[in-house]
Amino acid sequence: MLDRRSALSLARPYASPVLQIGEARGFSLLQVAGPAKTISPITGKLPAKVGTVLQADGRTLMRTGENQFWIIGPENDGIAAKLNGIAILTPLSHSRTRIVIEGAPTRDVLGKSIPLDFHPTVFKPGMFAMTGIHHTPVLVHCTNEHRFEIYALRTFALSVYDWLTDAALEFAG
Repeated sequence: MLDRRSALSLARPYASPVLQIGEARGFSLLQVAGPAKTISPITGKLPAKVGTVLQADGRTLMRTGENQFWIIGPENDGIAAKLNGIAILTPLSHSRTRIVIEGAPTRDVLGKSIPLDFHPTVFKPGMFAMTGIHHTPVLVHCTNEHRFEIYALRTFALSVYDWLTDAALEFAG
């Protein structure tokens, strides 16, 4: 079987004593549309409001719209087969790259170009936002106080990564 080639295969690695930026591979991403009451018997409890995240059975569940969810799971997750015929499914795994930025200055780096308030009392762990980096659509997920995952369209992933590493140059040490 062929391996999926990373959209960041040409990217220069970035690491400093206080900040790391890289790609998180080996995940599945499924967009699910339908009423929560028909989806939840399969997935379990779903996030109550847009912008919030729940963790369940090794999956990350995000409510991205009134009746729309992202399910992020292991690379060979079988949840799509269980939801087939119950909801509208759009596999997004091959169209997104997950970029991880981690370290104490993470919020400062992201705040340079993303139009969100990254103060820890506002953008807390377990929250996400659909936004943009220089007109490039991304989903930004706060996984803990100093760690964010950024889901970028594969075609723009290298540009987003390069922007992040440029914005982080002051922390290169």
